[in-house]
Amino acid sequence: MADPTPGERARPSGNRPRPEPTPDEFARTVWRSGLVGAADLAAVPPGSRATARAMADHLVAVEAITHFQAVKLLAGRWQGFFLGPYVVLAPIGRGGMGAVYLARRRDCAGEVLALKILSPSRAEGRTLARFRREMELGRHLEHPNVTRTFDAGEEGGTYYIAMEYVPGLSLRQLVEGGGPLPAPDAARVFADVAAGLDHAHARGLIHRDLKPANVMVTPEGRAKILDLGLAIIVGEELPDDPAILGTRGYVLGTMDFIAPEQTTDPTAVGPAADLYALGCSLYFALAGVPPFPGGTSKQKIRWQRAEEPPPLEQFNPAAPAELVALVRALMAKRPADRPASAEWVRGALERWAGDALSRPSGDPGPHTTRETVAVVDTPGSDPGLWDAEPILVAEVVPGGPVRWGQWWVVAAGCGVAAALGVLTLLIGLLSRL
Repeated sequence: MADPTPGERARPSGNRPRPEPTPDEFARTVWRSGLVGAADLAAVPPGSRATARAMADHLVAVEAITHFQAVKLLAGRWQGFFLGPYVVLAPIGRGGMGAVYLARRRDCAGEVLALKILSPSRAEGRTLARFRREMELGRHLEHPNVTRTFDAGEEGGTYYIAMEYVPGLSLRQLVEGGGPLPAPDAARVFADVAAGLDHAHARGLIHRDLKPANVMVTPEGRAKILDLGLAIIVGEELPDDPAILGTRGYVLGTMDFIAPEQTTDPTAVGPAADLYALGCSLYFALAGVPPFPGGTSKQKIRWQRAEEPPPLEQFNPAAPAELVALVRALMAKRPADRPASAEWVRGALERWAGDALSRPSGDPGPHTTRETVAVVDTPGSDPGLWDAEPILVAEVVPGGPVRWGQWWVVAAGCGVAAALGVLTLLIGLLSRL
């Protein structure tokens, strides 16, 4: 069976198919979007101008637009592809505070990045305050096991964070898709996590939401920590609104992986709280389930404070006894009973770590920019994100729409301009003779 065309991919699942636009209508939409210049549109061969879908196929084939952009353009949507200095290429996923897109800088066709976007509809109150904190805190960290933040800003009420794009799978996806990890794989991943945490702790930053979903495992088998949305800096002045960072009686975090002391006062925690979360996440990687599955949030809080999880050996008998003991120490109820530092934990885990993962985490690559776009630019497990309307800042392209019958004028104009430039150069040279 042939691969679906952009037009076939454009039909939102569960919705009545939108009538396909005429070639003229599609050309006007593309022109208004600003994604394709006049010269590229004029270069569309006659054989690809019969239908809007054929035109979209051609523009995707020559890499003038992506499949995702074609979906929106075929649906008549011309807005939302640009945000500040970035061009949105395709959706990657969504998090607690917004969607994440694959993007590139509009002034170059080079390396891609991940653009985390807070929709204007959510840019208020505590959500906006947390997003702004993440925008700022990401600038403090620079480590190979922490996702890098390149830039952050706001454009027309839309806030964004430009981050390193990390290929692969989250630890949660890796375990849920293939079961518990072998001990050498788990140790390899969490040695990297511990190294990233040590870097953050040295700068006074506590993550407070370390969990399998916030650990990316690259195709090369290395781990990177994501998402600083709940991070806190030791000793910082706390905001007046307790809902932003939490306070005594106002718990923030993920209950399956939260430290006991964080359930009492989320702002009165130190590096040991992240080590507890690391222990819970390592338990999940080795067992395939969190330490205390099921139950309500209140029950999980009580279990994290006072109960011991089922023995790890019953889920993963092959795990070395010393590694099991390390997990138990990391999950000690009292912070003082846990290992002294993330750096110490990294060194301990290195003893069991394999050189490479036995289970692949995504396409092994390495990918060129073109290959990366091709991998991401296809509907994934979240069709709602793919079908979502553009939410970014719209930009109106100067100049009105041009009909296909007028493209010869555009092309001719480009040719005349080039000819005049050459003629001017020749006259200048002759005058010097």
